[in-house]
Amino acid sequence: MSDTGNAPANSLDSKENALVSEAANDGDFSVTLTQDLWLDRLARRIGFGWVADRFPGQIPPSYLYAIVMILSIEVALQGRSYLVSGTAHILQNPFFILQPIGLLGAVYGSRALLKRYHQVMEEMNISERASSPERLIHIVPNWLPWVLFLGTVSVPYIRMLSLGGPTAVYRDYGLSGFLGFTVANPIWLSIAAQFFAVYLSIVLLAPWRLSKSGIGIHFLDPEQLGGLRPIGELIKHAYYYMVAGLIIVALVVYEPVLSDPTVEVTAATNLFFTLAWVGTIATIAFGVFILHRFMHQEKRRELHRLETVRKRHTNNPWDIATYTVSQDKEDIVKEIQHRMDVVSKTNEYPATFSIWSQLLISIVLPKAVQLFITNI
Repeated sequence: MSDTGNAPANSLDSKENALVSEAANDGDFSVTLTQDLWLDRLARRIGFGWVADRFPGQIPPSYLYAIVMILSIEVALQGRSYLVSGTAHILQNPFFILQPIGLLGAVYGSRALLKRYHQVMEEMNISERASSPERLIHIVPNWLPWVLFLGTVSVPYIRMLSLGGPTAVYRDYGLSGFLGFTVANPIWLSIAAQFFAVYLSIVLLAPWRLSKSGIGIHFLDPEQLGGLRPIGELIKHAYYYMVAGLIIVALVVYEPVLSDPTVEVTAATNLFFTLAWVGTIATIAFGVFILHRFMHQEKRRELHRLETVRKRHTNNPWDIATYTVSQDKEDIVKEIQHRMDVVSKTNEYPATFSIWSQLLISIVLPKAVQLFITNI
């Protein structure tokens, strides 16, 4: 008798467990990034793809390219400087070690951010919701890394020509300076171009294309953020990489002030750092603004649509004193009102104090580090 009485309960538990298991599986958005980055393709062209294929597992060619190039150039330049002059830049400025670490971090960050972006696209079900999902899923344009690389790599070569050409640079700055202009800078800039291509695509292109994709807002989102929390969090996460990079630049550039308080930093250096800092703020501000405007417009549009439907089912909808609902339409109006409440409760990103505080702290931090160092 007891077994018979427990049968429905056991059956119900089994169904609930199945639903919980299904929900847990649906929430697993792990993605393996198999897509080559621009830097991977560049590294393959100069042989690092062949080397990567000889290692067990799947090592991205860009990782080998960065590790081999950064270590070999830094060891060669620093070692030669020490043998010739008895000192090296890294000994005079210990924070200089952060430069190769930052470059390696940029390569890792490029892949990590793009992998997380693909996870966000899966979590938001973009492939089924967007009218042209490819424009969102493949967010980094093929031309963007090339434009960034060629645009930046031309600067040191123009500078070298302005100094009198390769021969003059070799004569005035020695072998280390010559290799810095012709070899080191292009390699560093290729890594930077890859990272900035991913960063700008996520922070600028993704929100813009999302707002034009026709996916609308997920008003039934239990977090009441319209289903945009994943992309909002990713934009914030991407900006953290920029904050870390600016802090590294500040420590490397302004280290002489720490070693010798009598050293004065040039106005050009301060201007360059401030412009870089303001530029990063502009990118995060644009991304957040586009998300906020998108949610605001979609929310107002849906409320207007629901209000139009409600008016058709009510008497004197403009006058609260004489407003009435026919008995046969009470359920319809009640359902419409419920939906309006759901839409109204949807917050417009960034919506919480924690989000605002995290953004503000990360915005202020690089400049605070610079001012602290220069005013010691």
